Amino acid sequence: MTAVVTLSPRDVERFMHVVHGSFDVRRKSQFFLWVQGQLQSLIPHEVMICAYGDFARRSLLVEHFASYPLPGQDVEGINDPDSGLAIQAIRAWAERGEKPLLLCNSDRDSSIYRRFESSLFKYAFPNLVVHGMPLVSGHPSTHFIFANLPQPLSDRLVYVLELLVPHIHSAFIRMLANERLEQYEPPPNNKVITARETEILQWVRDGKSNLEIGHILDISPLTVKNHVQKILKKLNVQNRAQAVARGISLQVIKSGAS
Repeated sequence: MTAVVTLSPRDVERFMHVVHGSFDVRRKSQFFLWVQGQLQSLIPHEVMICAYGDFARRSLLVEHFASYPLPGQDVEGINDPDSGLAIQAIRAWAERGEKPLLLCNSDRDSSIYRRFESSLFKYAFPNLVVHGMPLVSGHPSTHFIFANLPQPLSDRLVYVLELLVPHIHSAFIRMLANERLEQYEPPPNNKVITARETEILQWVRDGKSNLEIGHILDISPLTVKNHVQKILKKLNVQNRAQAVARGISLQVIKSGAS
């Protein structure tokens, strides 16, 4: 008979905090901070491996987020599409009904632990848990592997995984989508920068202050400042140096070296 698990009021509060925090994840750095911060309150761990794709076809994107640097050879071994730890764990998870899978060195006599014992020893993982979102209607699946958790692994952990994995899935997919969007986002059209803004950006490139640019162009420093703020916004940058670099890379202005 399956044990009935309930969360304490404190755990419910943590759960709401973790879920709320997941909505803010847009980039890999934010995902890392969320995993190493809020998510740790319910699933404390040292290493998290995320896999996205079609594991049946061995077409997986594998990312890892760890509290310590993983050796390069370990990363390669974990990510190997044929025999890596990630693909092995996902396969075992699928074979066992797509339910949270717990592997722990305190259960050395179990057949599933013996199947993974050499890999766990190789990567110095005393335990790991696996859960994910299966492939549905052609949409790629996601799988999450947590390693080096406090022992013993419990029914509470299984329950928390079942509650949280859909939210981890959403945050991870959102992060991937935004990273790809930023990678392939076309540069703004040169015409976004007006002739006057281009002129001002050229003087900014030459190190002129707002006061100096105002004297050169016979406009007030405040007007120059307003133009600079518009330039920053249009080029999606934070400061004058970034605006110059962005303008040069888009060939809006020349480098000034010629």
